[in-house]
Amino acid sequence: MEEIKRLVYSRELRWNEIMIIAMRLFLENIKVIAAGTLVIGLPLSILLTLIQGRVLSLMELFQQSLESITLSPQESVTLMQQMMTNNVLLMAVTVFLEPIFVIGVAKAAKWRMEGRRFSASKAFVEAMTLEPIVVKVGIVYMILFLLGTLLVIPAIYLGVVWCLYLYCIALGGRRSVDALGHSRVLVRSRWWRTFGFLIILAAISYCWNSVLSLIFMLFPDNFAVNCLYTCITYLTQGFVASATAILFLNRESGLFGMSSLQEPEEVQEAEEEKTE
Repeated sequence: MEEIKRLVYSRELRWNEIMIIAMRLFLENIKVIAAGTLVIGLPLSILLTLIQGRVLSLMELFQQSLESITLSPQESVTLMQQMMTNNVLLMAVTVFLEPIFVIGVAKAAKWRMEGRRFSASKAFVEAMTLEPIVVKVGIVYMILFLLGTLLVIPAIYLGVVWCLYLYCIALGGRRSVDALGHSRVLVRSRWWRTFGFLIILAAISYCWNSVLSLIFMLFPDNFAVNCLYTCITYLTQGFVASATAILFLNRESGLFGMSSLQEPEEVQEAEEEKTE
């Protein structure tokens, strides 16, 4: 791991190098990621499946109403409001709750690369302690992003420039909405490179999850199977979080040095050395 650490902290990496390192860290941390998938991913999968089932039912009802015109204008408005509410709930789960899993995996990736001793509980407990900050920043993120979705291009732009804000909180020590601004700084001069990186990650995720979906097509289509499928896709998200963590660490160290990436014990040791 020492060679990987030197590589990440010495020069800007190409996308294929990041993927190779991320796969190495993913395999090294597979027990941690599996634990997070079970403890965090499973409850979230149940919640997501419930909300997604509700959204699908409302969409089917809305489609039927368009074909047969059986709903009054007031009922149609109520139906659309319910659809919007459930879609906002889906986004809230993604913005407020899933970051616990993402941050835990990101911390595990950094610690593994740096050769630190840690456990799955330590990674995800530390992620949970950051939840108040994640919620505070996430509210701003969600409001601005929803406003951005009124126009497609701004939404895509914001999605890219803010793609590292969770890692600014988890690994960069950012404790306020300045995490959004810092993510923008890290991406600003490399927007197209970051966009391409995200497209590649999305393609890998799609391929992995497509294989999983083909396997799950052999089972009955019911609530339990859908929950299990959603839960297992968190393994894919574990790889994505590992790769994005490496991208953040590489950008942060290259542009701003190592000071913000120091662990609390490193800072304490440095202070003790100064006093001596």
